[in-house]
Amino acid sequence: MSEQTGEVTLVQAVAIEVGLIVGGALFSLTGVAVGIAGPGVVVAFVLAFSIAILGLVPTAMLGAAFPTTGGNYRYPARFVSRPIAFLAAWGLGVSMFGGGLPLYALTAGQYVDAIVPVAPTLVGVLLLSGFFVVNLVGIRPAATVQLVMFVGLIAALGSFVVLGVPAVETANLTPAFPSGAIGVATAAGVLYFVCLGANFVVDIGGSVRDATVTIPRSFAITVPLVLAVYVGIGLVAVGVAGTDALAGETLAVPAGMFLPGPLQSVFVVGGALFAIATSINAVYIITPRYLAVLAEDGLVPSGLARTNSRFDTPHWGLVVVYALSTAALLSPLPIAGLGSLLGFGGAFLVVPVMAAAIVVGRTRAETAESAIGLPAQSVTAMAALAIPCNLALLGLLAVQSPSVFALWAGLLAAGGLYYVFRTRIRTRAADSVHETPNS
Repeated sequence: MSEQTGEVTLVQAVAIEVGLIVGGALFSLTGVAVGIAGPGVVVAFVLAFSIAILGLVPTAMLGAAFPTTGGNYRYPARFVSRPIAFLAAWGLGVSMFGGGLPLYALTAGQYVDAIVPVAPTLVGVLLLSGFFVVNLVGIRPAATVQLVMFVGLIAALGSFVVLGVPAVETANLTPAFPSGAIGVATAAGVLYFVCLGANFVVDIGGSVRDATVTIPRSFAITVPLVLAVYVGIGLVAVGVAGTDALAGETLAVPAGMFLPGPLQSVFVVGGALFAIATSINAVYIITPRYLAVLAEDGLVPSGLARTNSRFDTPHWGLVVVYALSTAALLSPLPIAGLGSLLGFGGAFLVVPVMAAAIVVGRTRAETAESAIGLPAQSVTAMAALAIPCNLALLGLLAVQSPSVFALWAGLLAAGGLYYVFRTRIRTRAADSVHETPNS
């Protein structure tokens, strides 16, 4: 399973992780979460991140011990169950193509529209098209673009927090928990995928330089950095705008209340647009590798793993990502619905990966400990706790958006039927090859 000939450095890995975490979901779903939890959104961020960390540590252990491509599929397929691993990957695909990428692209359009009147959907299509082209020419230029945008993103978000703190009104932060613990937990479910993205770096483990060391180090840098930024942004956004003004809105609302005109434009470009762009770019980097791994297992057509002879990139896989996400962008689902759809796949994906971490921790304790530097029992306990936490968040999201959940569950069931059909066809083909004619 190990693949150690990667080109992605530690800094680039951090940039990819931050791009996956700090993306369009932060800028669009913070307002949705505020509408649910009010000022309690700050605690919701911490809760969502805490649950995400429970899964990040075991994932880092797997990534360091068994660096590979498509790790979030390969680990449960190897150590737990291939059908369950496929369903998790399928569910994530539905969430990412139907929720994640269109959410990011549409949110980008809304932020641009706040500066220059333009159709948000048009901006979204242009972004999806642009990063489709960037990724066609290889992971190295895509990772370099990611790093440049990462620097601008951190600078913009840091400026938002630093300049916004003096404008915070304490009256806007009370009552702290207007909807109680259930509201905070539900908001954490909405924000969960906003905090989850770092674990997807294991899906490009085969492209990460010295992955056994780089992956856990990158997590150690990314997690505290992003948590500090999130808490600061939540505090400033609610403290400046108040719950009523921010509920269901984007971060452009509080930014417009304390940032002067030129800095608002900087925040939109360097903050919102770079956050969204880094997420879109990171998904383009990672998703085709899922398709290539599934193609190796015979679960999707082999053509999806075919690479371009000039750039060595999975062009057909990228075409699938681009086509499905663009189609979903043109669908009538609202932002809140897209966010919930994104959360379903993220929470579900973690469960079989955590089960794989438990198996490794119990059967290969020495490998687990050497990979992450923590006792195998601790990593196993975190993985075991992460499973019910993720299932609970999935349930809260389902209650919050029952119709969207029904759609996702129906498509997940369709994926199960597809798996049965695909594997039976392959089994029959294999049997026919081995049959000998009657003499």
